[in-house]
Amino acid sequence: MASIIREATPQDTSAISSLVSHLTGKVISPLHIENRLHNLRDNPDELLYVYEEENRILGTLSFRIRRDQDAEHLTFSEISVISFKQDPDSNQAPMEQLKTYAQQLTTDHNCSGMMWLTDVESTDKPRSAQPPIGFHETGYRFVKLFL
Repeated sequence: MASIIREATPQDTSAISSLVSHLTGKVISPLHIENRLHNLRDNPDELLYVYEEENRILGTLSFRIRRDQDAEHLTFSEISVISFKQDPDSNQAPMEQLKTYAQQLTTDHNCSGMMWLTDVESTDKPRSAQPPIGFHETGYRFVKLFL
């Protein structure tokens, strides 16, 4: 199966909406996704990518550059990924491909480091049992959804 990671477009809104709704169990309007993409266009430090396989969007990667106001050249990428659980019969590894892509984006944008946002519920193992390679835990990020 051929897969591709590419920047999200307005034509992707329905597919992204369906993916997020399916994974969260909450209805996410395509209009909400379209508005998010519109807001991203106005900010060059925020990008949204999709993982596509056989013309189906199966994951997203949000990439944001955080700049330290006190340190002139200190920047970090902030990454969050929404992805389906890996199909054991598939030879593709979407989450790993998205992680690799995020690391390349971090390098391409000359960032000093990378923050990987995740939640415990999205993994089958505790964080300490499966830390991302090269990362160390510095705390937790709590999110309150208003969708």
